[in-house]
Amino acid sequence: MIGATRNSVLLYDRRAPQYILKELSALASVVGIAIVESVSIRNGSSRTRISDFKLNELKKKLIESNSDIVLLEPELFPSQKIAIMKKTGAEVIDRTMLLLEVFERNAGSREAKLQIEVAKHKHELPLLRELINRSKRGELPGFMSGGTYAIDRHYRQIRKEIAKSREELDKIRKRRAFLRERRKEIGLPSIAIVGYANAGKTSLFNFMTGSNRTVGPIPFTTISPKVSRHRSLPIALVDTVGFVLNVPPEIVEAFYGTLEEIGEAGGMIFVIDISEEEEVIREQMIQAASILSNLDSIYKPISIAANKIDVAKGLEKEKKMREMERLERDLFPNKLGIFPISALRGEGVDKLEGSIWRALNQKQEYLG
Repeated sequence: MIGATRNSVLLYDRRAPQYILKELSALASVVGIAIVESVSIRNGSSRTRISDFKLNELKKKLIESNSDIVLLEPELFPSQKIAIMKKTGAEVIDRTMLLLEVFERNAGSREAKLQIEVAKHKHELPLLRELINRSKRGELPGFMSGGTYAIDRHYRQIRKEIAKSREELDKIRKRRAFLRERRKEIGLPSIAIVGYANAGKTSLFNFMTGSNRTVGPIPFTTISPKVSRHRSLPIALVDTVGFVLNVPPEIVEAFYGTLEEIGEAGGMIFVIDISEEEEVIREQMIQAASILSNLDSIYKPISIAANKIDVAKGLEKEKKMREMERLERDLFPNKLGIFPISALRGEGVDKLEGSIWRALNQKQEYLG
């Protein structure tokens, strides 16, 4: 898929936020898919049957735009996906699978590849189960080659691969747990750098550690957590995988390494791209607080880095800062402040570092 561009038609819920559709388009371009047409639906219930009228409209646009992919937003049930596949003959890719394709493209470590493989297989299983059930009931004559036997064999093979990958992942995670314990033994606390894709987490990590890790406009350049010592302070910094807005459950599997590192960290730096629209910033802060609560990490010291101040505009920037301060008060119990920075130029990073360093020392004094 990488290298050549394939055309697609987007099937989307007309109530979907614009930033989700914008993100979907950016993710699709990463894996060589261009959205050239769209069809809107009103997805009142996820189990609602897609009307024949909409399916015909979809098929017509696929033919007219020379497309062979249907991109989905929102997520649909397997029965709805099968209806689209049967009617159009096109490949159906939803947001979860698209995210996993992007993750797979950027995965470098063995752990990242295994995590993504497990997540992709888990996402595929419900569709296969529905195909097997329908095939056994004789509802899919001439649909997919090989029939029930081939689908059933593929289903069992995937279950075996998931089990095998999880065994290997367990060994890798034990090794990482050992390294975390070693850091604790030598008195090197860790700080997790968290945030959403393209906020500038890796740029900040590079500046604070003197590293030279790859950064760029492609979403999810970082796909497994990386640890390095601060260039002058006795702390370890952890660069984590970017959070995802409206995260699908299967994606959590691919984030396991990041979730572990956040859970073990002594504090966090939450990087936000202040050049984003205010609505996006607000949603990111609300959803990040929810993620950290689910990880039992919401009471850890947290400094918020309002990154890209060199890009954000004056009056808009001030308005966004006020809204961020309001949300910080409401959402983060152990807040350390909001620090305008440019991770690329290093502007404001010294004050950010000072805040988290003081918090760590106070915690150490408290623990004795």
